[in-house]
Amino acid sequence: MFKNLLLSSFLCLLSINANALESIRSYEVSANPMRMNQIADRFEIVKKLAGSYEVYVKEDDVGDFLKLAPNAKLLLMNTQAEFHSDDKAAQLNLAKYRNFSDVERDLNTIVTTYKDLASLETYGTTKGGRKLYALKISSPNKNRLTNKPEIMVTAATHGDELVTVEVLFSLLNEMLAGYGKDSRFTKMIDGRDIYFIPVVSPDSFEVRERYVQGLDPNRSFPWPENINNRTVDCIQGLMDFSNAHHFMGSLDLHAYGKLVMFPWGYTESAPSPKDEVLLKDLVQSMARDNRYTAGQISTTIYIAKGSSADYFYWKKNTQAIAVELADQKVPAYNAIPKVVTEAREMMWTFLEHFN
Repeated sequence: MFKNLLLSSFLCLLSINANALESIRSYEVSANPMRMNQIADRFEIVKKLAGSYEVYVKEDDVGDFLKLAPNAKLLLMNTQAEFHSDDKAAQLNLAKYRNFSDVERDLNTIVTTYKDLASLETYGTTKGGRKLYALKISSPNKNRLTNKPEIMVTAATHGDELVTVEVLFSLLNEMLAGYGKDSRFTKMIDGRDIYFIPVVSPDSFEVRERYVQGLDPNRSFPWPENINNRTVDCIQGLMDFSNAHHFMGSLDLHAYGKLVMFPWGYTESAPSPKDEVLLKDLVQSMARDNRYTAGQISTTIYIAKGSSADYFYWKKNTQAIAVELADQKVPAYNAIPKVVTEAREMMWTFLEHFN
């Protein structure tokens, strides 16, 4: 019986590992809008190319995909190869990037260092046993401010977009260090309750994978045409967390593409005229210094169904912005300061928008 138990446990571990390292192919697709909409219903369009699109397809779904796009051009057999190649890992200095235990350590260090400004909350636990953390930044209410706007900033919804976490921590630490010394940061913190979620999907982040539980987390939110969309634990936790708050603004950091965008993603139809003017002005302001491309998600890059921006705008009336940082998901470690510089004024502009 004991041997059978050991064998069962070993097979379970193998199954978990095989799922974590699931192979994802990348294809280039050129098709008419109707066909691309059918593809977007089932597969993840990740990038707009010159006259075509890049689409991610899980190994098990290749046959179904090729029925929809028989002329698709294979770009990569495994998009995750860079994380499992010793040469590539060394080139990118992947060991210097934070893992999830580093994130936990740094969150606790911030709370210890800035006791009056920072507090750490957990809003759930993943199937892998990792906590879902939100770091609240808010000053003591010495100015008797009431009903301060609540804002949420998230990163690593996709576990392989490592640069998003590094940028978030860099700017977060810069803001906290400037409190009481720099009038801009002091006013920024005094006037808002800001929640930073550095890793939305801890289980996939730990293994440097895009998907979790076989699904893309940023296609796992409900949207107006699919109110019962199948979701994953970390996204359900994030939706539950948002239900306990009233976020006026949300900023979701992704990589890559140098884009700053507003809903809708699931349709090329624009938001209401009033919202469109407001959101367009916001993203254009955010992109003014770094010259990121600004616009609506679906018309700027591609149809994206089940995204965080659509969900928070639709369900919570949140000014929900999605950013694609940098020109790589994992730039060489010494290139991170350049990405931080690109993101700096964009972040401050977003936070200051809510007052």
